Amino acid sequence: MSKVNAGPSIFIPTDKNIFDALQHKKVTQGELVTFLRKRGILVALGASKQELIEKICSLTLSYADINWIGRLLENPNRKDKTTHANLKGDVEDKHITGACSLVKANLSADGDDSVKMTKSGNKTTLTITYVDQDFTKTELRQRTVKTCEIQIEKGKDGVVMKLPSTKKAREISEQLKTALKAQVTKDSGEELEEFSISLESMPVAAIRSQFFDFLIRNVDGFEFDNVSSVDVYHLEQGLRDEFEEEGAEARLASYINKAALAGEGVLESTEFKQLHTRGFYIYRIIWTAVDKSFEGPKVEFEAQFGQPDSCTEFMYTVRGLYPYNSRTAEHNVTRKGVSPYENDKYNLRLRDSSEIALKMAVDKYGA
Repeated sequence: MSKVNAGPSIFIPTDKNIFDALQHKKVTQGELVTFLRKRGILVALGASKQELIEKICSLTLSYADINWIGRLLENPNRKDKTTHANLKGDVEDKHITGACSLVKANLSADGDDSVKMTKSGNKTTLTITYVDQDFTKTELRQRTVKTCEIQIEKGKDGVVMKLPSTKKAREISEQLKTALKAQVTKDSGEELEEFSISLESMPVAAIRSQFFDFLIRNVDGFEFDNVSSVDVYHLEQGLRDEFEEEGAEARLASYINKAALAGEGVLESTEFKQLHTRGFYIYRIIWTAVDKSFEGPKVEFEAQFGQPDSCTEFMYTVRGLYPYNSRTAEHNVTRKGVSPYENDKYNLRLRDSSEIALKMAVDKYGA
């Protein structure tokens, strides 16, 4: 029996759904005026947004009209953090192409995802366009069209898989890893060794914090500047003796497993030092570092573990940069976004530094 490509149940928005959706700031007064004029309704230029919304809600809206509202409310792709994994072994171009083609065929057959595969030099990229549904939002704001890119870069020791730290990207990357491992095993009989940034095997607070301390101070080509935000986590090391006499601060710390500190010089603050001595460790950090190149910018970085209790799902991002002002001989105080080229360049520095920081922790303390 052939597969029936049936869509979801038809959703008919109520007047309140439409009214709430049109109240959103993304729906401008100009859009509402244009809509009414297309329906043959002329409105005064001074008409308020509220009056326009009430008029539209009184009309009978078609399927195309509901789609128009949905498109106005779609969220643009936000900048997701980046994560990566290494697959070490003898990987050939044909293995990568074969794995990508297989995953592309599976995604295209199983759903409405649009998948594009491109190759440039030693990099192969899968670009997936999909619809994400967030049912925590109001009805007409639940649909978001998103795009994620998974890049496979071939090197002398294997491949590096770079991807956004989203659920969709992780699911597809697991399919790619499985397909790639199968391709290599089929041809050579060897198994690829997977490597990712994780401190799960080192459940010691001091080690986990030192990983971040080494990372922020050793990004290649940068001079450490300042830490502006730190999130810490407390992993219970065992049951406390209920008869043990404790001070008020110790009892309070035993009830808290997460804390966030923000401000200049967080690592030197008294509050951070108190938490650190009680078994809290860093799992997320935001810091700035200055590019050592001539009149280089000051760049703001962020790194964290998505699962703070196990210190897994490591991710990182470039939050922005502060350009150097040659007139004042200082960096600007206003942060600006980074270009795609700068984002890739700085993310590569973070990737390399995180691997070196993990190696330092393993060499010093053992896994």
